[in-house]
Amino acid sequence: MSKKTETVNNPSTYITQIRQGSVISGNMRSEQSIRVDGFVTGDLISGEKIIIGAHGEIGGNLSGADITIEGYVNGDVLSNGHLHIAGRARIFGKIFAKKISVDNGAELNGKVTVGEAVEIPELNTSSPSRSSRDVKINQNRDRSGDDQKDNYGTVAW
Repeated sequence: MSKKTETVNNPSTYITQIRQGSVISGNMRSEQSIRVDGFVTGDLISGEKIIIGAHGEIGGNLSGADITIEGYVNGDVLSNGHLHIAGRARIFGKIFAKKISVDNGAELNGKVTVGEAVEIPELNTSSPSRSSRDVKINQNRDRSGDDQKDNYGTVAW
């Protein structure tokens, strides 16, 4: 008699990654975790964790369970769990979180509301993006050399 092996998917093992050099325009919703090392113009909503890497830049709002910010966010941050703000992070917008930790050197510009009893507001994703940056992709790359460094895009500020 053979036993049927059931595969159990652990949602926390699935992470949507937006890699450095990638440019996304529009809102994104995922039940799994999201990591951003590229540029996003729009809101990010996750049922799990959101990580904005050191090279990540967001022109929009964030809403997730646990959020870690190492890069740049121009928008509101709504965390139903723990919000960690690294020393190189820059945030321009309102912050709502149940718990927060802020490393030395972080830059916060906006109202911060933190506590276990804090009501986290609903994210209104119909609002236009708060990005003030013009992101352009360099599509005229020379692909003849294999030893060339990858250049997925350029940013014009």
